[in-house]
Amino acid sequence: MKKILFLSVNYPPMLTEGSSRASRFVAKLPELGWVPLVVAPADVAWGDADKSRAQPESSEYTGIYRTGEIMDGSAFGPDRTVQLLQGMSVAGPSGLPLRMISGLLPGVSLVSGWEKHAASVVSEIISRHDSVDAIYAQGPPAAPLLLALDLSAKYGVPVLFDLVSPVDGVSLPGSTRNDAAKIEERVLTSGHTIMTPTRALKEFFLKKYFGKITYDDLSIVPDFCSVPPELARLAAQKPDGAMQLLIFSELVSGKHMKSFVQALGGFMQDAGVFRGTPVVRIIGGESEELLKHIRKHLPDAQVSCSHHLQEREELEAVAGCDVFCLASGKDEPADMTLPSRMVDALCLRKKLLVIGQEGPAAQLALETGGFFASIHDTPAVIQAFQAAVDSFRQGDRGMADLQPERFTSASCLTVLSKLLAYMLPV
Repeated sequence: MKKILFLSVNYPPMLTEGSSRASRFVAKLPELGWVPLVVAPADVAWGDADKSRAQPESSEYTGIYRTGEIMDGSAFGPDRTVQLLQGMSVAGPSGLPLRMISGLLPGVSLVSGWEKHAASVVSEIISRHDSVDAIYAQGPPAAPLLLALDLSAKYGVPVLFDLVSPVDGVSLPGSTRNDAAKIEERVLTSGHTIMTPTRALKEFFLKKYFGKITYDDLSIVPDFCSVPPELARLAAQKPDGAMQLLIFSELVSGKHMKSFVQALGGFMQDAGVFRGTPVVRIIGGESEELLKHIRKHLPDAQVSCSHHLQEREELEAVAGCDVFCLASGKDEPADMTLPSRMVDALCLRKKLLVIGQEGPAAQLALETGGFFASIHDTPAVIQAFQAAVDSFRQGDRGMADLQPERFTSASCLTVLSKLLAYMLPV
């Protein structure tokens, strides 16, 4: 078995883009003959039972090396803990010893903790294992990419860069957007192996760095299906009672939230009169802002709203729904990315609906018999909601049972295995 140093700030418990992708790669790498040695952010525990679970986990046994002590989530409260797990900076609980909050100083995020301690954790790993055969580095953020470049130069080890979105959109603390753009160019022109999760993102980089990189310099390894069998069985069961509409929100502005909730309200009013009102659950986005608009426009509707959850909880929500809707108010890079939870919804044979911009997510929905509407077109959004719900109720699954080959684990892992093999010296 060869050893690969796995650098990812997004590794669980983080709820950031690339988190599910990183954890699934780690789970599958041993099948490809690689032992991952993961440099991961501090873990989070809720209550004594969760702490007792996390504390005995030995890095030598799990291969997961944390850049901080276990964080007491109950000390921060649910809202601030979710902000931390989304890569934000929050103030630490007052009156608590620093060791109880994983060494975090007030106003410092888990991302900053990773940036500060990752190099020393890597030194510890290399001292234990003598050497590694390759390095995997996921970005953004930029810190794992920079660390990988430095380690490669120091030890002569090849790197596999996994760029899940443009790097210049995420700056390091104390740096500028221009600094991050320079890091992105340095990575893309480094000569190391580079992969992206979508064709749209690959084409974006090729256009941006035209003449500096070639088509063969970037490979595509999509996020792949990885659903526990019991959840697959749950998803296959036809639910009783009201229809369940699950909305994953990436709405980032009050303007988009307002127009989206107004459109949802228009659909719900028609549904209540003619079709029977569905139960709506919204996960993600600015939940407090969303709730404000929901109370105003949908005061009597069955709508619940929550922050992003841990992967297992979100998968359970996807398995239990009838229609999966992705709502995004982002422009770039949202139109170049495909959220992992939408791939999971596809794997669980759910009817797909995308409200947002044209891009990989909209393309996948239409490709599999789902629906798409621009978030800027309220009548089209209402019509798309109605069409998706009516299609499900009429038993029209369209192409929902036809999972595109590119999202199967076998297909993705075949490409990944070849990339890793090509990196090694002959």
